[in-house]
Amino acid sequence: MRNVGQHGFVGIALVILLACSGLSWAQTGGGNVPEAYLKTLPAHPRLFASADRFAALAKQSDSVSLHLKAYILHQAETLLTAERINYPTTGFKFGPMRAVQGRILTLAMTYRLTRDNRFLSRARDELLQLAALPDWAPNHFLDVGEGALAAGVGLDWLYDDLAPADREQITQAIVKNALLPSLNVPEGNGSWVDGDFNWNQVCHGGLSIGALAIAEREPELSRQIINRAIKNLPHAGAVYAPDGAYPEGPSYWSYGTTFHVLLIDALRSALGSSYSLEQFPGFLKTADFNLQVVGPSGLDFNYSDYHVETQNEPIMLWFARENHQPDLARQEIADIQTLYRSAMTGVKSPVHENRHTSLELIWWNPALGTKATGTSPLHWTSTGVLPIAVMRSSWTDPLGTFVAIKGGTPNHSHAHMDVGSFVMEADGVRWALDLGTESYDKMRAAKLDLWNYAQTSTRWTTFRVGPDGHNILRFNGAQQLIGARATVDELPVRTGAVGNSLDLTPLYADQVATAQRTVRLQPDRSVTLDDAWTTGDKPVSVAWQWLTKAKVSRIPKGLLLQQDGQTLELLFSSSGTYQIDIDDVSQARNPQDSPNPGVSRLVVRMETPARSAANLHVQLVPGSVARQQLNQTLPHR
Repeated sequence: MRNVGQHGFVGIALVILLACSGLSWAQTGGGNVPEAYLKTLPAHPRLFASADRFAALAKQSDSVSLHLKAYILHQAETLLTAERINYPTTGFKFGPMRAVQGRILTLAMTYRLTRDNRFLSRARDELLQLAALPDWAPNHFLDVGEGALAAGVGLDWLYDDLAPADREQITQAIVKNALLPSLNVPEGNGSWVDGDFNWNQVCHGGLSIGALAIAEREPELSRQIINRAIKNLPHAGAVYAPDGAYPEGPSYWSYGTTFHVLLIDALRSALGSSYSLEQFPGFLKTADFNLQVVGPSGLDFNYSDYHVETQNEPIMLWFARENHQPDLARQEIADIQTLYRSAMTGVKSPVHENRHTSLELIWWNPALGTKATGTSPLHWTSTGVLPIAVMRSSWTDPLGTFVAIKGGTPNHSHAHMDVGSFVMEADGVRWALDLGTESYDKMRAAKLDLWNYAQTSTRWTTFRVGPDGHNILRFNGAQQLIGARATVDELPVRTGAVGNSLDLTPLYADQVATAQRTVRLQPDRSVTLDDAWTTGDKPVSVAWQWLTKAKVSRIPKGLLLQQDGQTLELLFSSSGTYQIDIDDVSQARNPQDSPNPGVSRLVVRMETPARSAANLHVQLVPGSVARQQLNQTLPHR
């Protein structure tokens, strides 16, 4: 979604990454697609796989491929009797466009593998219904990108088996409803054309795939669309530098990065070159980010505008293949097995199908094998546009301790006022929560300036988006400063403890002189959280926030959290006096807010005089660690 605030940090990041590489974009492979390329295109199918490649996929017999093919066939069979998609006549077409894309990919892939005309017939029906629409909702251009991808892949994969009149209708729909309307959107104003957010990748990716599908019919128009994508994708690619973290959060990481990968693979298969769109610093590392932000419980570090993710993640197989890194495929292979078992047994799956699952058959490399190497680090820090740190005690223990914390700025697409916020889990429970995003529909209904990231924007009055709903420090109840940014630095290992420090001073520059937050994962799986601040000429009221679904009770040195048969002690100490409040935040506070069932907010309140220093130390002791410590102190018999 468009960021109407300043784009300074990202612009600087792009300049720095190109300067530090010592190469211009043209030197790294960017530039124009030569006119001759679109006159010597491979035959259809040419998007993602050729006819020979599809034939080889039909014979691929490793267990992952067999399970994928069985699952895709099962899904295609169910689509044969599915009701027609209902496209709204006005407003957004986002959901229906994604739905038809998934249907066409599944049906067309199944037809390529089986040559069963039932799947061809239903895929044709879906394509022609899409092509017959008067428009693809250009007022919300993501819908156009989704529709262009659906029509382009369907036309390409089924080209030889569609009647000439069908091909013509689909081709003209791509031109009229996607390619030509896109030329009405100017460059240079932070729109999807040259923005630094997921819309750039989705719209350029979908449009370019549509253009590649019809390039022999519309060579100049297609070349214009593809060259514009190659020119402008660096704006979105810059945000991955240098380590792969994604500022818009895991949900939009999946969306934007998937279409980035789709564009790379489509260009490779159709034109023989990716134009180095995978070579942005940090891009090939970004699958490590996706791996790292998932805790032992299976829950993401759900910062920014996060929507609950229960789908599989097909592009992890692409990254595993691209990087020759089996670890990246581990969770996706497990999700494929879950989907397969559900399809074969009829038992409801906890994993929901991603609409791009059919492409996994193309992206899966059986030579990688399914055995993970366990080489991913237990402590991972990413700098760049979104500084973030993740610490865990184990990759294999589902009861292990996991802490993830973010820096950065509230002034970015889909960002929250959550700099310095963290999540923490241990013994299989997520004790410190991020509530994710609020419903966009509810925020629109409340007439909020939803995509305005200015300091006074009504966006920040939403509980889950503003400062009230995050695990952060507060001074005088004020907001964090929109134009500020916090860094995340990795600390030296100290007596086996790993950790990171965040300089939060810029976020609170109008409230305190300095503010620091430090988090460490100890060798015994406990965690320490240290906050320190100094005041200027005025005293400040300090609030330390922690959101949880646990039952909370007071103990002599702090709080005891209880959930799912497990416990966590929060043990506090400070240079000053403090009081602990337990706020019930389960009820909606404003018209745009959703309820947060069972959620409490723990608040430690302190008063700090002018021109003084203060701190708060919190030790987080999981029940399993406390029991182990107790056993070590008991006399042996």
